[in-house]
Amino acid sequence: MIIFLNGTSSAGKSTLARKIMRQSARPFLYYSIDHLVNYWIDEKFVAFENEPRDWFFHEFSLDDNGNPLTHIVDGPNAIQLHWDMIDALAVLIQKGYDLIIDEVLWDEKIFARYADALCFANRVYIVKVACELLECERRESDREDRFKGMARALYNQVYYQELSYDLEVDTTATQPEQLASVVVQFVENHKTPQAFYQYLYKHITFTPLTVEHFDDLFRWLNAEHVRQWWPHDSHWTQAAIQQKYETYVQGYKTIDNTTKPIHAFVIECAKKPIGYIQFYDVNDFPRDGYELVKTKDSVAALDMYIGEVQYLNKNIAAVAIAEFMQMHIKPNFAACFVDPDSANFAAIRTYEKCGFRVMKTLEKPSITCMLKQF
Repeated sequence: MIIFLNGTSSAGKSTLARKIMRQSARPFLYYSIDHLVNYWIDEKFVAFENEPRDWFFHEFSLDDNGNPLTHIVDGPNAIQLHWDMIDALAVLIQKGYDLIIDEVLWDEKIFARYADALCFANRVYIVKVACELLECERRESDREDRFKGMARALYNQVYYQELSYDLEVDTTATQPEQLASVVVQFVENHKTPQAFYQYLYKHITFTPLTVEHFDDLFRWLNAEHVRQWWPHDSHWTQAAIQQKYETYVQGYKTIDNTTKPIHAFVIECAKKPIGYIQFYDVNDFPRDGYELVKTKDSVAALDMYIGEVQYLNKNIAAVAIAEFMQMHIKPNFAACFVDPDSANFAAIRTYEKCGFRVMKTLEKPSITCMLKQF
Protein backbone atom coordinates (compact mmCIF):
# COMPACT_ATOMS: atom_id res chain seq x y z
CA MET A 1 0.00 0.00 0.00
CA ILE A 2 1.15 3.52 -0.81
CA ILE A 3 -0.04 6.77 0.73
CA PHE A 4 1.24 9.54 -1.53
CA LEU A 5 1.17 13.01 0.04
CA ASN A 6 1.46 16.05 -2.22
CA GLY A 7 1.62 19.58 -0.90
CA THR A 8 3.54 22.81 -0.96
CA SER A 9 6.52 23.58 1.23
CA SER A 10 5.64 23.96 4.93
CA ALA A 11 2.15 22.51 4.41
CA GLY A 12 2.76 19.99 7.20
CA LYS A 13 3.29 16.82 5.16
CA SER A 14 6.18 15.48 7.24
CA THR A 15 4.35 15.94 10.52
CA LEU A 16 1.23 14.36 9.06
CA ALA A 17 3.24 11.39 7.76
CA ARG A 18 4.76 10.75 11.20
CA LYS A 19 1.34 10.86 12.85
CA ILE A 20 -0.07 8.43 10.27
CA MET A 21 2.81 6.07 10.99
CA ARG A 22 2.11 6.28 14.70
CA GLN A 23 -1.64 5.68 14.39
CA SER A 24 -1.63 3.01 11.68
CA ALA A 25 -1.41 -0.69 12.45
CA ARG A 26 0.69 -1.06 9.30
CA PRO A 27 4.49 -0.67 9.56
CA PHE A 28 4.80 2.13 7.02
CA LEU A 29 8.20 3.19 5.72
CA TYR A 30 8.55 6.91 5.14
CA TYR A 31 10.30 8.76 2.33
CA SER A 32 10.28 12.53 1.92
CA ILE A 33 11.71 14.80 -0.75
CA ASP A 34 13.23 16.66 2.21
CA HIS A 35 15.50 13.68 2.76
CA LEU A 36 16.93 14.26 -0.69
CA VAL A 37 17.39 18.01 -0.29
CA ASN A 38 18.39 18.30 3.36
CA TYR A 39 20.07 15.06 4.38
CA TRP A 40 21.41 13.13 1.40
CA ILE A 41 23.86 15.79 0.26
CA ASP A 42 25.81 18.23 2.41
CA GLU A 43 24.62 21.82 2.31
CA LYS A 44 27.92 22.95 0.82
CA PHE A 45 26.68 21.48 -2.47
CA VAL A 46 23.56 23.67 -2.41
CA ALA A 47 24.56 26.55 -4.65
CA PHE A 48 23.85 30.26 -4.56
CA GLU A 49 24.23 32.79 -7.38
CA ASN A 50 27.43 32.05 -9.34
CA GLU A 51 28.42 28.83 -7.55
CA PRO A 52 28.47 25.49 -9.45
CA ARG A 53 24.96 24.19 -10.05
CA ASP A 54 25.56 20.46 -10.28
CA TRP A 55 23.23 19.58 -7.40
CA PHE A 56 20.63 21.93 -5.91
CA PHE A 57 20.70 25.68 -6.32
CA HIS A 58 18.57 28.64 -5.23
CA GLU A 59 17.01 31.27 -7.41
CA PHE A 60 15.64 34.40 -5.74
CA SER A 61 13.10 36.80 -7.23
CA LEU A 62 10.05 38.93 -6.41
CA ASP A 63 6.45 38.40 -7.46
CA ASP A 64 4.30 41.15 -8.97
CA ASN A 65 3.50 42.47 -5.49
CA GLY A 66 7.10 42.55 -4.32
CA ASN A 67 6.91 39.40 -2.21
CA PRO A 68 10.13 37.37 -2.12
CA LEU A 69 10.19 34.04 -3.98
CA THR A 70 12.75 31.27 -3.48
CA HIS A 71 12.99 28.43 -5.95
CA ILE A 72 15.13 25.38 -5.21
CA VAL A 73 16.15 24.15 -8.65
CA ASP A 74 17.53 20.70 -9.38
CA GLY A 75 20.86 20.53 -11.17
CA PRO A 76 21.70 17.53 -13.36
CA ASN A 77 23.08 15.45 -10.49
CA ALA A 78 20.06 16.18 -8.33
CA ILE A 79 17.64 15.26 -11.11
CA GLN A 80 19.37 11.92 -11.64
CA LEU A 81 19.43 11.24 -7.91
CA HIS A 82 15.71 11.99 -7.69
CA TRP A 83 14.94 9.55 -10.52
CA ASP A 84 17.23 6.90 -9.02
CA MET A 85 15.51 7.31 -5.66
CA ILE A 86 12.14 6.66 -7.29
CA ASP A 87 13.59 3.54 -8.91
CA ALA A 88 14.82 2.42 -5.49
CA LEU A 89 11.34 2.94 -4.05
CA ALA A 90 9.99 0.73 -6.86
CA VAL A 91 12.17 -2.10 -5.54
CA LEU A 92 10.73 -1.65 -2.04
CA ILE A 93 7.19 -1.61 -3.43
CA GLN A 94 7.81 -4.81 -5.39
CA LYS A 95 9.04 -6.46 -2.21
CA GLY A 96 5.74 -5.65 -0.52
CA TYR A 97 6.67 -2.78 1.79
CA ASP A 98 4.02 -0.19 2.67
CA LEU A 99 5.23 3.35 2.01
CA ILE A 100 4.26 6.90 2.80
CA ILE A 101 5.75 9.15 0.14
CA ASP A 102 5.95 12.87 0.87
CA GLU A 103 6.50 14.94 -2.28
CA VAL A 104 6.27 18.44 -3.70
CA LEU A 105 5.00 17.93 -7.24
CA TRP A 106 6.15 21.24 -8.67
CA ASP A 107 6.67 19.67 -12.10
CA GLU A 108 4.30 17.14 -13.69
CA LYS A 109 7.31 15.11 -14.84
CA ILE A 110 7.88 14.06 -11.23
CA PHE A 111 4.63 12.15 -10.85
CA ALA A 112 4.98 10.72 -14.35
CA ARG A 113 8.25 9.20 -13.14
CA TYR A 114 6.56 7.87 -10.00
CA ALA A 115 3.70 6.28 -11.99
CA ASP A 116 5.75 3.29 -13.13
CA ALA A 117 6.95 2.56 -9.58
CA LEU A 118 3.47 2.99 -8.09
CA CYS A 119 2.03 0.44 -10.55
CA PHE A 120 3.74 -2.28 -8.52
CA ALA A 121 1.55 -1.45 -5.49
CA ASN A 122 -1.77 -3.13 -4.85
CA ARG A 123 -3.29 0.15 -3.63
CA VAL A 124 -2.24 3.78 -4.07
CA TYR A 125 -3.91 6.62 -2.19
CA ILE A 126 -3.14 10.12 -3.46
CA VAL A 127 -3.70 12.70 -0.74
CA LYS A 128 -3.68 16.46 -1.25
CA VAL A 129 -2.18 18.22 1.77
CA ALA A 130 -3.46 21.80 1.59
CA CYS A 131 -2.70 24.78 3.79
CA GLU A 132 -3.45 28.48 3.48
CA LEU A 133 -0.49 30.41 2.13
CA LEU A 134 -0.19 32.79 5.06
CA GLU A 135 -0.01 29.88 7.49
CA CYS A 136 2.62 28.19 5.31
CA GLU A 137 4.67 31.38 5.38
CA ARG A 138 4.31 31.66 9.17
CA ARG A 139 5.61 28.11 9.58
CA GLU A 140 8.35 28.81 7.08
CA SER A 141 9.60 31.75 9.13
CA ASP A 142 9.78 29.53 12.24
CA ARG A 143 11.94 26.89 10.55
CA GLU A 144 15.70 27.04 10.21
CA ASP A 145 15.75 24.76 7.16
CA ARG A 146 13.52 27.02 5.02
CA PHE A 147 14.28 30.12 2.98
CA LYS A 148 11.72 32.89 2.91
CA GLY A 149 9.59 32.70 -0.20
CA MET A 150 9.75 28.93 -0.81
CA ALA A 151 6.12 28.29 0.09
CA ARG A 152 4.89 31.22 -2.02
CA ALA A 153 7.02 30.22 -5.00
CA LEU A 154 5.67 26.68 -4.99
CA TYR A 155 2.10 27.35 -3.91
CA ASN A 156 0.47 27.57 -7.33
CA GLN A 157 2.68 24.90 -8.92
CA VAL A 158 2.18 21.82 -6.79
CA TYR A 159 -1.56 21.32 -7.16
CA TYR A 160 -1.67 21.01 -10.94
CA GLN A 161 -5.00 19.96 -12.42
CA GLU A 162 -3.78 16.83 -14.19
CA LEU A 163 -3.67 15.00 -10.85
CA SER A 164 -6.81 13.84 -9.08
CA TYR A 165 -6.93 13.01 -5.38
CA ASP A 166 -8.59 10.34 -3.31
CA LEU A 167 -8.61 12.57 -0.26
CA GLU A 168 -7.86 16.19 0.63
CA VAL A 169 -6.84 17.41 4.08
CA ASP A 170 -6.25 20.99 5.18
CA THR A 171 -3.61 21.53 7.84
CA THR A 172 -4.24 25.26 8.29
CA ALA A 173 -6.12 25.01 11.58
CA THR A 174 -6.58 21.29 12.27
CA GLN A 175 -4.20 19.33 14.46
CA PRO A 176 -2.08 16.76 12.63
CA GLU A 177 -3.24 13.95 14.97
CA GLN A 178 -6.82 14.56 13.87
CA LEU A 179 -5.92 14.67 10.19
CA ALA A 180 -3.84 11.51 10.51
CA SER A 181 -6.89 9.77 11.95
CA VAL A 182 -8.91 10.95 8.94
CA VAL A 183 -6.33 9.49 6.55
CA VAL A 184 -6.03 6.19 8.41
CA GLN A 185 -9.80 5.73 8.59
CA PHE A 186 -10.19 6.64 4.93
CA VAL A 187 -7.62 4.05 3.91
CA GLU A 188 -9.26 1.37 6.01
CA ASN A 189 -12.76 2.16 4.69
CA HIS A 190 -11.90 2.63 1.00
CA LYS A 191 -10.23 -0.46 -0.44
CA THR A 192 -10.34 0.62 -4.09
CA PRO A 193 -8.81 4.11 -4.47
CA GLN A 194 -9.36 5.55 -7.94
CA ALA A 195 -7.23 8.67 -8.36
CA PHE A 196 -4.09 6.84 -9.48
CA TYR A 197 -6.00 4.78 -12.05
CA GLN A 198 -7.61 7.97 -13.35
CA TYR A 199 -4.15 9.42 -13.82
CA LEU A 200 -2.96 6.34 -15.73
CA TYR A 201 -5.99 6.32 -18.02
CA LYS A 202 -5.55 10.00 -18.86
CA HIS A 203 -1.94 9.45 -19.87
CA ILE A 204 -2.27 6.56 -22.32
CA THR A 205 -0.84 7.47 -25.73
CA PHE A 206 0.31 5.67 -28.87
CA THR A 207 3.52 6.24 -30.76
CA PRO A 208 4.42 4.61 -34.10
CA LEU A 209 6.80 1.67 -33.79
CA THR A 210 10.46 2.50 -34.46
CA VAL A 211 13.67 0.48 -34.37
CA GLU A 212 14.37 2.09 -30.98
CA HIS A 213 11.47 0.05 -29.61
CA PHE A 214 12.98 -3.31 -30.62
CA ASP A 215 14.65 -3.79 -27.23
CA ASP A 216 11.24 -3.35 -25.60
CA LEU A 217 9.70 -5.90 -27.99
CA PHE A 218 12.52 -8.32 -27.19
CA ARG A 219 11.78 -8.12 -23.45
CA TRP A 220 8.03 -8.23 -23.85
CA LEU A 221 7.81 -11.11 -26.29
CA ASN A 222 10.08 -13.21 -24.06
CA ALA A 223 8.06 -12.38 -20.93
CA GLU A 224 6.05 -15.38 -19.77
CA HIS A 225 2.70 -13.54 -19.63
CA VAL A 226 3.10 -12.46 -23.27
CA ARG A 227 4.83 -15.53 -24.66
CA GLN A 228 1.98 -17.72 -23.42
CA TRP A 229 -0.36 -16.09 -25.96
CA TRP A 230 2.12 -14.90 -28.60
CA PRO A 231 4.02 -18.16 -29.19
CA HIS A 232 7.21 -18.50 -31.19
CA ASP A 233 9.17 -21.57 -32.27
CA SER A 234 11.90 -20.67 -29.77
CA HIS A 235 12.75 -17.74 -27.55
CA TRP A 236 12.69 -14.51 -29.47
CA THR A 237 16.14 -13.24 -30.42
CA GLN A 238 17.11 -9.72 -31.38
CA ALA A 239 17.66 -11.00 -34.92
CA ALA A 240 14.16 -12.49 -35.03
CA ILE A 241 12.67 -9.21 -33.80
CA GLN A 242 14.59 -7.33 -36.47
CA GLN A 243 13.50 -9.71 -39.20
CA LYS A 244 9.82 -9.67 -38.28
CA TYR A 245 9.32 -6.01 -37.43
CA GLU A 246 11.74 -4.08 -39.64
CA THR A 247 9.08 -3.59 -42.31
CA TYR A 248 6.39 -2.85 -39.72
CA VAL A 249 8.37 0.29 -38.90
CA GLN A 250 7.87 1.32 -42.52
CA GLY A 251 4.18 0.50 -42.43
CA TYR A 252 3.96 -2.73 -44.39
CA LYS A 253 4.28 -6.52 -44.26
CA THR A 254 5.12 -8.77 -47.19
CA ILE A 255 2.85 -11.73 -47.84
CA ASP A 256 3.19 -13.92 -50.97
CA ASN A 257 5.63 -11.37 -52.44
CA THR A 258 3.02 -8.65 -52.05
CA THR A 259 3.31 -5.76 -49.61
CA LYS A 260 0.26 -4.99 -47.53
CA PRO A 261 -0.22 -2.09 -45.08
CA ILE A 262 0.19 -2.79 -41.37
CA HIS A 263 0.10 -0.12 -38.71
CA ALA A 264 2.21 -0.85 -35.61
CA PHE A 265 2.30 1.27 -32.45
CA VAL A 266 3.75 1.17 -28.98
CA ILE A 267 1.37 1.87 -26.10
CA GLU A 268 2.76 4.42 -23.66
CA CYS A 269 1.54 5.35 -20.19
CA ALA A 270 2.89 8.59 -18.76
CA LYS A 271 5.42 8.47 -21.63
CA LYS A 272 6.74 5.03 -20.66
CA PRO A 273 6.43 2.25 -23.29
CA ILE A 274 4.25 -0.47 -21.78
CA GLY A 275 2.90 -2.55 -24.66
CA TYR A 276 2.27 -3.12 -28.35
CA ILE A 277 -0.78 -2.67 -30.60
CA GLN A 278 -1.30 -3.06 -34.36
CA PHE A 279 -4.08 -3.03 -36.93
CA TYR A 280 -4.53 -3.95 -40.59
CA ASP A 281 -7.26 -4.86 -43.05
CA VAL A 282 -8.58 -8.28 -42.01
CA ASN A 283 -8.72 -9.38 -45.66
CA ASP A 284 -5.06 -8.64 -46.31
CA PHE A 285 -3.48 -11.42 -44.25
CA PRO A 286 -4.48 -15.07 -43.76
CA ARG A 287 -5.36 -16.17 -40.24
CA ASP A 288 -3.07 -18.59 -38.44
CA GLY A 289 -4.57 -22.08 -38.80
CA TYR A 290 -8.05 -21.14 -40.01
CA GLU A 291 -9.83 -19.11 -42.67
CA LEU A 292 -12.29 -16.24 -42.49
CA VAL A 293 -14.93 -15.61 -45.10
CA LYS A 294 -13.93 -12.44 -46.88
CA THR A 295 -16.32 -9.56 -46.47
CA LYS A 296 -17.15 -6.56 -48.60
CA ASP A 297 -17.35 -4.44 -45.48
CA SER A 298 -14.19 -2.67 -44.36
CA VAL A 299 -13.07 -4.59 -41.29
CA ALA A 300 -9.83 -4.04 -39.36
CA ALA A 301 -8.02 -6.73 -37.39
CA LEU A 302 -6.40 -5.72 -34.12
CA ASP A 303 -3.69 -7.40 -32.04
CA MET A 304 -2.23 -6.09 -28.79
CA TYR A 305 -0.57 -6.95 -25.51
CA ILE A 306 0.61 -5.22 -22.36
CA GLY A 307 4.32 -5.97 -22.01
CA GLU A 308 5.14 -4.44 -18.63
CA VAL A 309 3.73 -6.79 -16.01
CA GLN A 310 3.03 -4.06 -13.43
CA TYR A 311 0.43 -2.55 -15.78
CA LEU A 312 -1.68 -5.71 -15.88
CA ASN A 313 -5.00 -6.03 -14.00
CA LYS A 314 -5.56 -2.28 -13.97
CA ASN A 315 -8.05 -2.03 -16.85
CA ILE A 316 -5.34 -0.29 -18.88
CA ALA A 317 -5.68 -2.70 -21.81
CA ALA A 318 -9.41 -1.96 -22.13
CA VAL A 319 -8.86 1.80 -21.97
CA ALA A 320 -6.03 1.60 -24.49
CA ILE A 321 -8.05 -0.54 -26.94
CA ALA A 322 -11.08 1.76 -26.74
CA GLU A 323 -9.00 4.89 -27.31
CA PHE A 324 -6.96 3.29 -30.09
CA MET A 325 -10.04 2.16 -32.00
CA GLN A 326 -11.59 5.60 -31.67
CA MET A 327 -8.44 7.30 -32.96
CA HIS A 328 -7.11 4.92 -35.61
CA ILE A 329 -9.70 2.34 -36.65
CA LYS A 330 -13.22 3.80 -36.47
CA PRO A 331 -12.45 6.65 -38.94
CA ASN A 332 -11.57 4.16 -41.71
CA PHE A 333 -13.35 0.87 -40.94
CA ALA A 334 -16.90 -0.27 -40.30
CA ALA A 335 -15.88 -2.90 -37.75
CA CYS A 336 -12.93 -4.38 -35.85
CA PHE A 337 -12.05 -8.08 -35.52
CA VAL A 338 -10.00 -9.89 -32.86
CA ASP A 339 -9.27 -13.58 -32.36
CA PRO A 340 -7.90 -14.29 -28.87
CA ASP A 341 -7.07 -17.80 -27.72
CA SER A 342 -10.22 -19.27 -26.18
CA ALA A 343 -8.25 -20.03 -23.00
CA ASN A 344 -7.21 -16.38 -22.65
CA PHE A 345 -10.17 -15.42 -20.50
CA ALA A 346 -8.64 -12.10 -19.45
CA ALA A 347 -8.29 -10.98 -23.08
CA ILE A 348 -11.84 -12.06 -23.93
CA ARG A 349 -13.25 -10.14 -20.95
CA THR A 350 -11.20 -7.09 -21.94
CA TYR A 351 -12.51 -7.15 -25.50
CA GLU A 352 -16.07 -7.59 -24.22
CA LYS A 353 -15.61 -4.45 -22.11
CA CYS A 354 -14.72 -2.63 -25.31
CA GLY A 355 -17.91 -3.74 -27.06
CA PHE A 356 -16.71 -6.84 -28.94
CA ARG A 357 -19.18 -9.69 -29.31
CA VAL A 358 -18.39 -13.35 -29.94
CA MET A 359 -19.02 -14.42 -33.55
CA LYS A 360 -17.94 -18.04 -33.20
CA THR A 361 -15.49 -20.27 -31.39
CA LEU A 362 -13.14 -22.78 -32.98
CA GLU A 363 -11.64 -25.90 -31.46
CA LYS A 364 -8.61 -26.33 -33.75
CA PRO A 365 -7.07 -23.88 -33.34
CA SER A 366 -8.65 -22.85 -30.03
CA ILE A 367 -9.82 -19.41 -31.11
CA THR A 368 -12.69 -17.10 -30.14
CA CYS A 369 -13.63 -14.84 -33.06
CA MET A 370 -15.00 -11.50 -31.90
CA LEU A 371 -16.29 -8.43 -33.73
CA LYS A 372 -17.10 -4.85 -32.78
CA GLN A 373 -19.34 -2.86 -35.10
CA PHE A 374 -18.91 0.91 -35.23
